[in-house]
Amino acid sequence: MHAILRTSAAFLLIGTNASAGVTLPAGQRWDAESRTFNGEDRSLVGGISFSVEGGSYAAFRDQFSWISTPSVGDFQSAVESAFAAWTTVDPTSGLASAFSFTPSLSTSVVTGPSFGTVRFEGAEIDIVASDAGTNGLLGLTTVLGFGVPVTLTSGVANYTQSAAIQAVDLHINNNPGAVYSLNAFRRVLTHELGHAIGLGDVDQGGQFIDDNYDSSSPVSTLNNSWAGLVDPLDPANSIGLNNYSISPSIFATTGIDLLMESNGLGVGASNPLSNLFPLTNDEYGMRQYLYPSLVAVPEPGSSVILGLTLLLGNLRMRRKRT
Repeated sequence: MHAILRTSAAFLLIGTNASAGVTLPAGQRWDAESRTFNGEDRSLVGGISFSVEGGSYAAFRDQFSWISTPSVGDFQSAVESAFAAWTTVDPTSGLASAFSFTPSLSTSVVTGPSFGTVRFEGAEIDIVASDAGTNGLLGLTTVLGFGVPVTLTSGVANYTQSAAIQAVDLHINNNPGAVYSLNAFRRVLTHELGHAIGLGDVDQGGQFIDDNYDSSSPVSTLNNSWAGLVDPLDPANSIGLNNYSISPSIFATTGIDLLMESNGLGVGASNPLSNLFPLTNDEYGMRQYLYPSLVAVPEPGSSVILGLTLLLGNLRMRRKRT
């Protein structure tokens, strides 16, 4: 069993908010309005585009060492599952994803000369096989920002408590000594995609958004759902949410197992490596904070609700076909 180790740059925390009395972090987000840079769209419009080094799943797979080499189909499914995890409905709050991903494998990956570097060319997310100089199973995601306000997914324009993401290079270590299982590869990629949409590492001793953190009861207070407390029209001024500084050692407590932990990626009894959808309440809360959705997926029971459910189903099918 190969332990999952990793390091990454956390890009959620990019400064303080301008509004007096606001204590929540500003964050970086992909813009909900079309934004063009160097002739290419860099926004959520049409889905966040991604490409893989080598231009195909087979070529990308073959740049890594494997305990047992997966078939191209199984490898592609693992990559797609990593993306799908971030677009699933929050099972506790019922809030749906306000963004999607779009494969663009014909777009050539463009990156810098070493592990963790970034260039603005290529797809919006370039997934790179890159040697970290160690045999750890790890990734490093680097984000370029525009440094300008965004339109939120809830429709609020010119939101000054944020900055727009321009491009992401997501590096996964392909050192010959880094030998992956398919489950381990999927978990590393899923975690790094959290950084690619703006989340930071929760166990770095910095800012942590929560509603009721209690140092005497970290397991229960770091695991509860708070996505419903996010103000979709002004996330940085959400009532009931606060900013905490939490020691990294707290996240080693058995039973927390958050996907966005930089060490271990939340793998544990409550979040096994085989889990296809390893997001916890905290990741769903941060997704709602960065990409607020105004509509929860309703419970069945009326023709109107059925119509909404069918609409959401059609949207999911369109993403899959894309």
